[in-house]
Amino acid sequence: MQAGVFKEAVNFSINDIKDKQDPTRVLMCSPDYFDIVDVKNVHMEGQIGNTDKELVNAQWQSLKQVYDDLQSKGVLDEVSVLPGAPGCEDMVFCANQTFPWKMEDGSEVVVMSKMRHESRQREVPHFEAFFQQKGFKPLHFKDVKMFEGMGDVISHPEKRLLYGGYGHRTTAEAYNELAAMLQTPVVALELINPKFYHLDTCFVPLSVDSVMLCKEAFTEQGLKMIQQLFRHVYYIPEHEAEAYFSLNAHAFKAHGTKTAILQKGSTETVAALKQEGYNVVEIDTAEFMKSGGSVFCMKMMY
Repeated sequence: MQAGVFKEAVNFSINDIKDKQDPTRVLMCSPDYFDIVDVKNVHMEGQIGNTDKELVNAQWQSLKQVYDDLQSKGVLDEVSVLPGAPGCEDMVFCANQTFPWKMEDGSEVVVMSKMRHESRQREVPHFEAFFQQKGFKPLHFKDVKMFEGMGDVISHPEKRLLYGGYGHRTTAEAYNELAAMLQTPVVALELINPKFYHLDTCFVPLSVDSVMLCKEAFTEQGLKMIQQLFRHVYYIPEHEAEAYFSLNAHAFKAHGTKTAILQKGSTETVAALKQEGYNVVEIDTAEFMKSGGSVFCMKMMY
């Protein structure tokens, strides 16, 4: 299967795509400087200065505890924490600054983001230094204006295929360069609903065959491509995806164990996860949701 970008239609099946091993290490960023100082997405409207620092720390610690427990049980190989940096109020959302990837030859690379907002651009060097220390080779775009890492690029489970959201924080053109850099096909999906400004707010692959999503986030063409590549699509109601950030769940399989961590309160999302054999862990991320992110945004798997 050749690298390339598919925006209108896909002319292949998932069986044409080479297999890959999914990551088993987690990176988090501590919320030392987390704050809401401006409005970067619709969820932040009316929330400037409205964070409870004690709750922020307690909620972040509860998520870290979940990952630590998974490491102690042998589900995850490593849990790392990058300290937050002054002037980087959104750095805790560490899914956005990079996109790590293992090439077919086994070498590890990391694509550095081109963040839309200036304060977020300051975060990127901190993550580049972390990944270099881990032995990853940083890759930089030449002509791309906006690209927000794993916020917008999600891998098909166990397959060398990427899905890339565009329209709010990443440009469609970014995927031509990304596909060439990573020698991997990319299915580009236009995001048309401002509530779902990153792909990781509305699209959760659960297995080679299954995905859950909010159909109001996508165009008809985008939905058709997804339906072609996944045998089973769970359609999560828009109100549930919005009120509970339920599609910002972190659902992953590592060392044979399926785990899904998500904001507490959703019903249809949890039912879909359980039907797919996931161990479901519900936590409270309400302070971070005021800023437009929940569990998936608050970690990076690499």
